[in-house]
Amino acid sequence: MEPSPFNITEHVVDCQHIREYARATRSTNDALKLAVKQYTPKSNPNPQPGDVTIIGATSVGSPKELNEPLWEEVYERLERQGLRIRSIWITDSAHQAASAAINAEHLGFEPSWFDHSRDLLYMINKFKAEMPKPIIGVGHSIGVGQLLGLSLIHPRLFTSLILIEPVIVKDFDSGRGSSFAKSALIKKDTWKSRSEADAYFRKALQGWDSRCLDLWFKYGLRDLDFQADSAGTGNHESAVGLATTKDQEIAQSLRPNFVDLQPANIDSNKHSDYLRDPTFYIDVTGQSKTLPFYRYEPILLWRLLKYVRPSVLWIYGGKSIMATPDQRAEKLQRTGTGVGGSGGYKNGRVKEIVIPEGGHFVPFEDVAGVAEPASEWIRHEIARWKEEEDRIQKGWLELTAKERSSIPNEWLAQMDKYFMKGKAGKTKVRAKL
Repeated sequence: MEPSPFNITEHVVDCQHIREYARATRSTNDALKLAVKQYTPKSNPNPQPGDVTIIGATSVGSPKELNEPLWEEVYERLERQGLRIRSIWITDSAHQAASAAINAEHLGFEPSWFDHSRDLLYMINKFKAEMPKPIIGVGHSIGVGQLLGLSLIHPRLFTSLILIEPVIVKDFDSGRGSSFAKSALIKKDTWKSRSEADAYFRKALQGWDSRCLDLWFKYGLRDLDFQADSAGTGNHESAVGLATTKDQEIAQSLRPNFVDLQPANIDSNKHSDYLRDPTFYIDVTGQSKTLPFYRYEPILLWRLLKYVRPSVLWIYGGKSIMATPDQRAEKLQRTGTGVGGSGGYKNGRVKEIVIPEGGHFVPFEDVAGVAEPASEWIRHEIARWKEEEDRIQKGWLELTAKERSSIPNEWLAQMDKYFMKGKAGKTKVRAKL
């Protein structure tokens, strides 16, 4: 492989205190950790104001390192355009890969998508000195939902979002959580040796970019118990399993509703004991009933897409089960169009790209096909951001501390006009002391 253009720094940081669901951890107060990697271009040891920070969020079961070829291709394209990357940051969520290994003694079976949204915010605050704006979010699959969750918590954090193969739907039936979970449940997850796993995945993942496949072998598998060479063959290989267990993959796709709870129909529900137990059934949502599984985060995110403030580039695989023309059109027309949103696609703030031969794992299948539109979008959005920053800063920094924190004269003039027109109502406005 070609040498990496990045200096790679590893960090271990705390997760957000208290998880959304009580059984996400062994004990409510258990402190989970995140395994973080920071990719800093070797060509940019002294970053300047305006250099780009990228925050990544990966898909269920995919170790963070699978995105390295994408980072390299984006870096190369931006460098040719004269744009510099400050650093790229990505983590394994608490229940996945390297983070799961650190947290093994503390993990439960009820992760929330939004746990990772809050964990990312905690990480960003910890390294805030290294993450000035502009910040671009790049997410894939469940990572899309996690970045959107963070964006809704903090609307001005991201300058823009690049969202690849979202799993966000308007109702549970439209989603594919059960399909993903079933695939995880029945798939093979242990092999007698790495060579056996190698043969298996070279067939199963033959559509992947060879770089991503090599990284999968390095980071997607973990050693299990050592295998004794009882036959005297000289083979002392260890058995291997998935770095993210299929149990944790399934837990991120589905939550149980085995007792047939019905939202918006509490009075007629026979299972009142469960309704009084917020540990388990606090967020059943969707149609009149959701049985035997559900997942509320993608439905909530669908409803909140209107309020997303950063600009958004949606990227889809043309052959993906999550990218039908109707699904794509609904997201394009909805994103950013509500109060406080970006203004939506009609104002050039939302766009979609379809990679015809791509599937759900298109960032691992066609790395260049994803990197090209992503890089062009970043170039466009950084140019726009610089214009906005110039407008915001113009005349602002020259003000004194008192002037910056006081009501401007323009406000007083406009308020006089407003009240004179009677728009405040007929009641006389009096100062409240």
